[in-house]
Amino acid sequence: MKTDSERLIRLHRRAAELKDQRERRGIALSGGVSLVFAVLLIAALTKTDRFYQSVTGSGFTGSSLLSDSTGGYILAAVIAFFVGVILTAVIYKIRKRR
Repeated sequence: MKTDSERLIRLHRRAAELKDQRERRGIALSGGVSLVFAVLLIAALTKTDRFYQSVTGSGFTGSSLLSDSTGGYILAAVIAFFVGVILTAVIYKIRKRR
């Protein structure tokens, strides 16, 4: 029969293992979500590129942002920024709980 201190040590080890498993799942989930967002962003950029061939094909990359037809690129950038902010806040909260 094991003593109380041995049981307590084993209990703490098991709790640490479960916590590590939970963290690995969270990291895998955030990696999957990031991958999905990256694919969606690339898909959105390829779709907007088809609609705005004249802007991207002109060769004036700096001045093309001043054109009226660059709304899709700006929208994609704003969405990517907000997704990055949200992911950063979530990761910060997860790390702060530790």
